[in-house]
Amino acid sequence: MRDRYGREVNELRVSLTQRCNLACVFCHMEGQPASRAELTPVEIERAVAAATRAGVTRVKLTGGEPTLRTDLLEIVERLRPLVAELSMTTNGLRLVELARPLRAAGLDRVNVSVPTLEPEAYRELTGVDGVQRVVEGVRAAAEAGLGPIKLNVVALDGVTDGNGAVERIVRFAQEVGAWVQVIEFENVSGRVDPSVYRRLHSELGRLTESAAARAFRTDRNRLHGRPQFTFVDGGRPVTVEVVQPVENPAFCMECHRLRLTSDGRLKGCLMSNAGLVDVRPYLENDGRAVELDEAFARAVRLRRPYFVGPETPAPEEDTTGEALGERLPIVGSRAA
Repeated sequence: MRDRYGREVNELRVSLTQRCNLACVFCHMEGQPASRAELTPVEIERAVAAATRAGVTRVKLTGGEPTLRTDLLEIVERLRPLVAELSMTTNGLRLVELARPLRAAGLDRVNVSVPTLEPEAYRELTGVDGVQRVVEGVRAAAEAGLGPIKLNVVALDGVTDGNGAVERIVRFAQEVGAWVQVIEFENVSGRVDPSVYRRLHSELGRLTESAAARAFRTDRNRLHGRPQFTFVDGGRPVTVEVVQPVENPAFCMECHRLRLTSDGRLKGCLMSNAGLVDVRPYLENDGRAVELDEAFARAVRLRRPYFVGPETPAPEEDTTGEALGERLPIVGSRAA
């Protein structure tokens, strides 16, 4: 299924909860409005089944922290037969005990948030003295076969741009056979403190240039066209992917994601809650599959690129009367 800008939608991010055992200053909580409601495993299964009928082949479980769900293994078991790839984003604190059961239940791989390997800096960024537990969790995930593991590193001024911080994470990735994703800090309205964003936001240009200069192979991820640099530095090859979404129309035009919030609403963009489509009424029983499919089609129709530029195509004509109408952020002016 394609949206009105011609973007194919083939990936769904499913937020299982807004609960978390960390308090990261950079967390955007998937841009979801605050809510304590959580879908049941059966409701999640029905939603993902509808997503696959709309063309979704990959599902990523997110949060909050998904490992806080006591029924996580049941959710994984229910979703495994429905999609080509089932992955999860986690802070890694519970992977030591959950990695093998998750793999046995059918999870393919994990992304683990590793903002830094420095204990004091980790505690300041997350509110928890847990970096060693995360390291052990990543190793447990590698041993369980949850790969390729991707280490998510949010680029933060004064944290990741000096003192060899990223290099240490790259060496750790080489040790465990993981990839590294360096992600630009995003100013998600209502979720990220604007003063923290202004203080910690770091441009990725220099890091990208450095990675490109060292790479023996450069590729592009199908999602967002993210550059991937593979190089060897005293060990096995390691791939570093740069995720640079801020004020980037090309990034938006290569976005193939739809999001399901933990309280049952479809969301077309991390950065905006315009056009939320509530699907929970259609998940409560099996008899409303047609309405559920129509809701997914509507959510796809309402998707819009957050940043636009001269190369962004005009949308196809909307004959449903559902166009959102608000002006999109233009490159060169930061979104609030």
